[in-house]
Amino acid sequence: MNWKLILQLSLFGLLMGILSVFGLIPSGFELIPWIIIAVLSALVISKKTDKLIFTHAVMAGLFMGIITSVVQAVFFDTLLKNNPDSLDGFKEIPTAMEPQYVLLFTGPFIGIIFGLFIGILAVVFKKVKK
Repeated sequence: MNWKLILQLSLFGLLMGILSVFGLIPSGFELIPWIIIAVLSALVISKKTDKLIFTHAVMAGLFMGIITSVVQAVFFDTLLKNNPDSLDGFKEIPTAMEPQYVLLFTGPFIGIIFGLFIGILAVVFKKVKK
């Protein structure tokens, strides 16, 4: 496993967390940057690794999800101030958990799903390259 590569790619999660906290990416429009990040990550993984391509992608996605959710949870008040529509989404969650904990709980699962998407793209890119 190339942990350096995985950790470098996980910095995209930090970037997206910061951009969302400060409202630079409005709620509802986060999908476009995430797709761009997925394609870039898949390209890098397909070029830099020959083995365990899918595993690298899932681990990178997992770390991205964790880092993004931690940044959003830590700066939750700033997130709500800059993204007031986000509060409506948290009100619809039928749980007694605080919204910050919901973010922390769901981040890894979303990250794994995102990593699976990156993995599929990376495997396709690797096969096309051959």
